[in-house]
Amino acid sequence: MNAFVPRALTFDTRTAVVGATAVFASIGVATLRVLEPVALWPCAFHAITGLHCPGCGLTRMLHALVHGDVARAWAMNPLAMVALPLLGLMLAQWWLAKPLLPPWLDRRVHDGRAWIVALVLFGVLRNLPLAPFAWMAPG
Repeated sequence: MNAFVPRALTFDTRTAVVGATAVFASIGVATLRVLEPVALWPCAFHAITGLHCPGCGLTRMLHALVHGDVARAWAMNPLAMVALPLLGLMLAQWWLAKPLLPPWLDRRVHDGRAWIVALVLFGVLRNLPLAPFAWMAPG
């Protein structure tokens, strides 16, 4: 027996995913608003190896963004500062089912190989003590 479900109450998976993302992002923002960077956990990879992984400084970057300090956020993790809006646009594009990114960029950001190459290159370059790359280390 099929029950009648009004159109307004139907469950859309895309909307559920976007809604869940918004809820978790709001919880993250609220948490970062009340925590000080000293209270945040250190990077285990950095503690063990002394090297900066591609995610080192990510939590401090988000903390700085939540507090409106864009320059400090960039200093903590420049790759994440570029990736965060791209990921947000990708999510919005998927949810709305219409293109928001230019086609040349859309092809690249949806290619997992591009993300892997960017992460590996960023992880290697930010650990080089040379002048053009030293700015990539968090701090």
